[in-house]
Amino acid sequence: MVMKEWSLTTKFLHVGLLTTVTLQLITSLVMDEPDDDGSLIGMALFEAHELIGLTALGIVLLHWLWSLVNYTNGDLKHLFPWGAVGRQQIASDIKALLRFEMPQGGKRGGLPGLIHGLGLLAVSGAALTGGMLFLLYPEFGEPGALAEGFEELHEGLATLVWTYWVAHGSIAVLHHLSGHDTVKKMFTFTSEKDQQIENVEKNHS
Repeated sequence: MVMKEWSLTTKFLHVGLLTTVTLQLITSLVMDEPDDDGSLIGMALFEAHELIGLTALGIVLLHWLWSLVNYTNGDLKHLFPWGAVGRQQIASDIKALLRFEMPQGGKRGGLPGLIHGLGLLAVSGAALTGGMLFLLYPEFGEPGALAEGFEELHEGLATLVWTYWVAHGSIAVLHHLSGHDTVKKMFTFTSEKDQQIENVEKNHS
């Protein structure tokens, strides 16, 4: 099966999310919140966490906009394969896993698309609640009930993002070990025309 190529825009958005989400998760482990009376480094990391979070929120919104604009090309259908064909692909991919076979990755629906879609929802929720905290959380003094509610929701969603980050990275490693070029193609930043030329040259070599 020939793997469909991602567009350059999708690749750049993916790298943007990967970078910002990874930095967010790392800084969340070592930062000090304003009311913790922490160190200068911990406070600086908290400020960095806020700025990176706002960047992540911007990338998430761009990702949703891009998916909506490219609906006819299957981007939303790839992320949320709820149709009959998508459900059949998911069932087929699960059967392959039960046979200890890795489903083909790439730009398609089925289980890979569903995993990406659920991950985007988790990251979107964490970014949106983080943005609300940036607006609602007071610089000094006690936070209100609304801010505390968003803080609890943000922490719960962050746990989901941690789970997705570890699982997604592990799956990428398994794809690589299985001989799939999914990871390589995601991080190869050439135009679709250049990729087609490269594939033709490989076929004739």
